[in-house]
Amino acid sequence: MISQEQKAFNAFARYVQKPMLAHIHNQRVLNGALTLMAFAIKPLSGTRQAHISLAGIPTRRMTPPQAAGNTLLYIHGGGFTIGASLNYRWLAARIADQIGATAYLPDYRLGDRHPYPAAPEDCLSAYRALLDQGDPATIVLVGDSAGGCLLLNTLTRARDAGLPLPAAIGLFSPVTDLSGSLPSVKTFRDTDMVLPATWIKRAVNLYLDGHDPRDPQVSPHFADLTGLPPALIQVAEGEILRDDAIALSEKLPKAQLDLWHGVPHGWQLAAGRSPEADEAVARMAAFLNAQLP
Repeated sequence: MISQEQKAFNAFARYVQKPMLAHIHNQRVLNGALTLMAFAIKPLSGTRQAHISLAGIPTRRMTPPQAAGNTLLYIHGGGFTIGASLNYRWLAARIADQIGATAYLPDYRLGDRHPYPAAPEDCLSAYRALLDQGDPATIVLVGDSAGGCLLLNTLTRARDAGLPLPAAIGLFSPVTDLSGSLPSVKTFRDTDMVLPATWIKRAVNLYLDGHDPRDPQVSPHFADLTGLPPALIQVAEGEILRDDAIALSEKLPKAQLDLWHGVPHGWQLAAGRSPEADEAVARMAAFLNAQLP
């Protein structure tokens, strides 16, 4: 049974977030709305925030109360074109707190002004910087939605460059096929509580700026994912990206699929206010902990 708290978040997603994404075409206005919504996300008491640079990438560092020797690189979503570390800082802090880590959230260049490959290049630079700071066995990566795509782009590039890979990865409803060929894009066009298909197409076009969406360097669905670390993939039934997650779980050699019902895309952001979001974060943290030393 879905909690009353989650039902309220579902209604907000369906009647506020989805229409906003569908009808507001100005990127600055969208980002402004996201900034306002970020302040409704429940903080984690005792967490220290700092603005730093990772290889020249502006980055938000979150140090929660239980931070120890582990490192979390969190790559945020937003359809490659909106969003920032501000919107995801408390979700990253909650995961980090449960795995004894300090969280780093890079503000990579967004695709409306800096098309592909700016974003994956920035994420790889941030990952390299964290490798220089510590043991890869104590590093985990988490990404949501478009951030999940960028996470996988980062690790295939790191693998091909001969860099060590992290202990584990976590993915919240990752985008894997930017060509939109998977069935759920159409099947759940109306049932998805958050993501309008029209907005996804508009955002992807801005980000790719004419680049082939079937390029394996762009879409992990078409990439060789051999050698990537163990992964937990969370996704909601009824969201447009469901099949991206399912196909990825079948393609990644060491992946587990965690399929949820009655929640919207990105429900984990309600952690601290929704039992379903708290449970999802706890499951993700438990999985990551199992891979860490």
